[in-house]
Amino acid sequence: MDNIRKTIRQLLITMSKLDKTYTAWSGKLGSQSSELWLMYALDDGQPHSQKQICDEWGFPKTTINSIIKKCETAGYLTLLAIPGKRREMQICLTEKGKAYAKQLLNFVYQAENKAMEETLKIYPAEFFDAIKLFNKCLEAEFDGKFGTGEESII
Repeated sequence: MDNIRKTIRQLLITMSKLDKTYTAWSGKLGSQSSELWLMYALDDGQPHSQKQICDEWGFPKTTINSIIKKCETAGYLTLLAIPGKRREMQICLTEKGKAYAKQLLNFVYQAENKAMEETLKIYPAEFFDAIKLFNKCLEAEFDGKFGTGEESII
C-alpha cells in the first residue's frame, strides 16, 4: 500500500509540475496560462461551447468566462448561438484569433513535439492509456463511494 501511495504521489507531483511548466512559459510568451489553454483548446479548428471546454479541460466556469470576455474584446474569438440551446454559445476563433493562437502556440507545439519524441524513445504511447484508465477508475471510485460529487462529503 505504501508503494501505491508513493506512486500516486509521484504522479500528482509530476502533473502539477507539468502544469507549472506551461504556466511559466505562458508568462514568458506574454500570455496568462488560462488564455494559453483557451487558445490551445480552440486551436483544433472546431467550435466549442464554454461547457465543453470546462468539462474537457477542467477550467472553473468563472475563469473561462473571464478569459473568453477578454479574448472576445481583443477580437480573438466570437460567440455564436447554438441552435436549440437557450444560453449556450459556440466559441470560435476569428481570423485574428487564429493568427494569435498560431503565434502563441507555435513555440509550445515545437517544444511539445521534441519532448514527446524523446519520451517515446523510452516509453510506448500507451502510457497515456494508463493515465486515462487511472483517472477513469478514480472517478468511478469517488462516484461509487460518494455519489455524484455534487454534495459535500465532509
